[in-house]
Amino acid sequence: LSRLAPVDLVLVEGYKREAIPKIEIWRAEVGKPLLFPTDPNIVGLATDDALPATVQEPTFARFGLNEIARLAEFASHHSRAI
Repeated sequence: LSRLAPVDLVLVEGYKREAIPKIEIWRAEVGKPLLFPTDPNIVGLATDDALPATVQEPTFARFGLNEIARLAEFASHHSRAI
């Protein structure tokens, strides 16, 4: 990341297990479990699917997959808050 400076925000894909703020993208049809119930670094969830009945609704921001402007605003605002 130091080679990218000066920047205000860097978006990366992957790094699921890193202790960095993350927005989880989840699609039920992929068949993988949600990460947010066990990852305290997830600060937002983007999905168009209903959550499984066994998963409690998150207490943080939730977005539809096509809410690009809201996601961008959230990511920009959240990066300034860190």
